Amino acid sequence: MPKTKTTYAFAFAAGLTLAFGSIGAYAQSEDAANTLKIGYAGITFNTKSGHLIGPPGTTPPGIQTDLRDARTFALIYERRISGPWSVVVQAATPPVVKVDGAGTGAPLGSVETTKAWFPAVLATYTFAGLPGIRPYVGAGVNYAFFTDPQVSAAYTGAFGGTSSSSTLKNSWGPVVKLGAEFPIAKNWVLDVGYSRYWIKTTATITTTTPGVGDIARTINVKVDPGVFGLLVGYRF
Repeated sequence: MPKTKTTYAFAFAAGLTLAFGSIGAYAQSEDAANTLKIGYAGITFNTKSGHLIGPPGTTPPGIQTDLRDARTFALIYERRISGPWSVVVQAATPPVVKVDGAGTGAPLGSVETTKAWFPAVLATYTFAGLPGIRPYVGAGVNYAFFTDPQVSAAYTGAFGGTSSSSTLKNSWGPVVKLGAEFPIAKNWVLDVGYSRYWIKTTATITTTTPGVGDIARTINVKVDPGVFGLLVGYRF
């Protein structure tokens, strides 16, 4: 992960350089109530995994999971409602999340892939007083769900199965955000922000096993992603 974090740091620095070079050069419309933003989002998962649990005698102890970091295309809509207060809806194209074995399950390598969706709604407060810069904070709620899960052949083979299927439980959780906007052209802004999500799920993997039938195993996981965003927005 050091390479990923270095990439984020360079992107952050480049964004600030561009932004500060533009401060004061452009006037923003104070009457614009809407802002639409699109851009890059880097996702760092902070995984806390439970242990894989199955029927007695079917599952070795200590098997956990870990999620690889991901990138995606972010979309944000902001509606100013009163003074410094706004309502923000943020979403993204669903990244394909790669799940690896951890703990005693590390030798399995890749265990599963799935598409992760976690749209969020936040209330944000923008601070005044800094020329051209619009720092803000926000808090709200996210709804996480997962689609198109695919269990690896390595997992299925490790448990002597012929095929496996997976389901992941949906969940609600809080989200907080810290960021700032910088003017880059008339009615155009650069948005640099960091969001922290709290997301948990229960994965159930069912493996068809010759001579035994279907064996279902479950694991509880908290993924709690941190999302760095670098977006361009238009006020209207």
